[in-house]
Amino acid sequence: MTGLPWTVLLERGGPAPRRSAIRDLLSVTERPDVISFAGGLPAAELFPVAGLRAAFDAVLRDDAAGALQYGPTPGHRPLRELVAERLGRRGIRCTAGEVLITTGSQQGLDLVGRTLACAGQRVLVESPSYVGALQAFGAHQVAFDALPVDERGLRVDALVERLASWRGRPPALLYTVATFQNPSGVTMAAERRRELLDRSLAAGLPVVEDDPYSELRYEGEPVPALRALRGGEDVIHLGTFSKVLSPGLRVGWVVAPEPVIERLVLAKQGADLHTDSLAQRAVLRFFRDEDVDGHVAGLRAAYRERRDAMLAGLAELMPAGTTWTRPEGGMFTWVALPGGIDAVRLLDEAVRRGVAFVPGSAFHVDGAGGSSLRLCFTSCPPDVIREGLARLAAALDRVAS
Repeated sequence: MTGLPWTVLLERGGPAPRRSAIRDLLSVTERPDVISFAGGLPAAELFPVAGLRAAFDAVLRDDAAGALQYGPTPGHRPLRELVAERLGRRGIRCTAGEVLITTGSQQGLDLVGRTLACAGQRVLVESPSYVGALQAFGAHQVAFDALPVDERGLRVDALVERLASWRGRPPALLYTVATFQNPSGVTMAAERRRELLDRSLAAGLPVVEDDPYSELRYEGEPVPALRALRGGEDVIHLGTFSKVLSPGLRVGWVVAPEPVIERLVLAKQGADLHTDSLAQRAVLRFFRDEDVDGHVAGLRAAYRERRDAMLAGLAELMPAGTTWTRPEGGMFTWVALPGGIDAVRLLDEAVRRGVAFVPGSAFHVDGAGGSSLRLCFTSCPPDVIREGLARLAAALDRVAS
């Protein structure tokens, strides 16, 4: 029992943060009888366990004092240099001084939100948008302004209309997952990227580019990151080692102009002082000692097979009128249900049949997406994907009847 009025005391700090529909589903998806397309999980069996074990052992053998001690808030400088060098291969120009190592790119979103946005300011997001970003920015009590997405990515014409209609203070920032978007899987076309950057720069609108999936391309030609374009040095670019090494390491980064990095460092000092020193050094050692390009090539081959299995299963098993995206990379496809079927109602029936997904409404800030859903294809092998889709099709048939 507690004598303090905790409900009242908590309300003094503002409304409760937005819940994550994905996290709320974890208790269901952990059941062994449930095939989960819900969480955006890399394949655990493809984690480079031996290489990471060797990297951690080497760090503890050769640099235990540094790895187990407090470290600088911006991150281990050799790791920052590695990030800058690898991004440079993709045309993303930055120095180590423009790189901040974060506790996963999720922390980067939180730090950017608390640095650039304040309560009541508007934040422009894609519709649908990554639910973790909606949580991170929403915790700072911002007001969201949704921009539509189609098969070619964010609709820049909608941004142009919004720019023309602004009155008073402009939005704090625009957030986009331009490549293999979470949740839709679509990639913003090159000409839209150019226009998005030009229009945003002219309006003095900061652009935050979340880029966790670019290395997971299965077909098509790479499209330059927004920060790799002419004038892109003002783009705030987020990345992570979660998708190519392991999400449990919680090591990501933010690339931004040095004045922005300085403010982000101050925010991070108040959050966690610095990212895990041992994990930072182990990641660096892994990249120095292991065949990283070969490992990533193996991931691409495995995930391409799983993506193809999901697309084939959707074509074979889904009822007429169902549509879905065909991602060239990443981890997700976006499904639109026929006849306005309610995805939340479908989820209840699907879980009863042993399959889970995330309803599309979780990725919208304006109540849209009720008859859509996100499917993750990376965490299940092809035969399990097909079985999961068969269960989903049976649930659909039941709900539609």
